[in-house]
Amino acid sequence: MSGLPPRLLGVLLGAGLALLPGVVGAAEGKIVVASKIDAEGALLGNMIVTLLEANGLAVENKLQLGPTNIVRAAIIAGQIDIYPEYTGNGALFFHLEADPVWKDWARGKTKVSSLDLEQNHLVWLTAAPANNTWVIAARRDLTAGNELKTMSDFAGYLAEGGRIRLAASAEFVESPSALPSFEATYGFRLAGAQ
Repeated sequence: MSGLPPRLLGVLLGAGLALLPGVVGAAEGKIVVASKIDAEGALLGNMIVTLLEANGLAVENKLQLGPTNIVRAAIIAGQIDIYPEYTGNGALFFHLEADPVWKDWARGKTKVSSLDLEQNHLVWLTAAPANNTWVIAARRDLTAGNELKTMSDFAGYLAEGGRIRLAASAEFVESPSALPSFEATYGFRLAGAQ
């Protein structure tokens, strides 16, 4: 791990200073880059590793380290220096799932940035210009034959006894902002077997 504390490394990266060769060096060690175990996390983590290495920085690759709780614990413990994270997970980190601030990504990022800096000395870098909203996708043969175009259509389909088997990550099923929110908003409930 680099000799810089994670909060300082985050500040340097956010300011672009770490992109100048030699500003953060391998003299103390390597910048430890991690990601979650999912494909998206690995892709984003690889982009971070590639960018740092392309700018002459020594990197230790800990990509696909584990699920959110493992990676989060590692950065708080100082075992890793940087990893990609979803702004909305701040609600879970600080047990503020009911706070309406999480319905607006910019307000959510401000909130989690402030809380993490104050409580954990972590700096959230500038958010990527992307939208990573939770969604449920259905096979074309299911949607075409049943006129499923919206989540309301999906809820109606289920209410009429429609069959569905959802494949999802544990985080999607368990996160209050994901499946439970879909169920509450659209008035359906998936049984465990579904």
